[in-house]
Amino acid sequence: MFEFNEVILWLKDNPEWIALGVFGAAFIESFALIGVVIPGVVLLAVISGMAVSTLNVFELVLIAYVASFLADILSFLLGTSISKSIDKLWPFNKYPNLLVQGRTFVKRFGILGVFVGKFIGPIRPLLPLTAGSLGMNFKYFLIVEIFSSFLWALLYTVPGYYAGKSILDSEFNLNWLIAIIIGVVILIIIVRYFNRKYIEE
Repeated sequence: MFEFNEVILWLKDNPEWIALGVFGAAFIESFALIGVVIPGVVLLAVISGMAVSTLNVFELVLIAYVASFLADILSFLLGTSISKSIDKLWPFNKYPNLLVQGRTFVKRFGILGVFVGKFIGPIRPLLPLTAGSLGMNFKYFLIVEIFSSFLWALLYTVPGYYAGKSILDSEFNLNWLIAIIIGVVILIIIVRYFNRKYIEE
């Protein structure tokens, strides 16, 4: 939690790095394994609200889109390369039910599942890795990613951007925006903690 606060406050003092912050948050949220433990989507929402001062909404969406797309492609290729030993990789070696759930989801819904799963938080960072490990056709995966990553970027950046814009255009200032979103960060981290406890059980 402390680290997220530090990132947010640092970006507030160094707005020239906000574009990189958007890229990093979108990449973390989408990349295999990292997105399971780090709530990058929360950080992305916060930075999207702060981006009003340095980026227009088109630049914001484009940066998040490219980051998410690259993360998913790399995750897919990683899954392809370690398909025979994926069950020994964390967190699957500690929580084998995650891998079972991911494989079941992909096998049941196929390429449509990859598209829909992009918008389901708990399994989003696992599906590209799982799809790659199962030998899904890369061309089909690529086509789905082109569209799903764009829609994902719109959904997870635009609301935060315009929330930040509306606050900054009113009598509130950036400090209020940061305080409000830090509260949301705390709430989501608590929810994720209990979700993880549920997984362990």
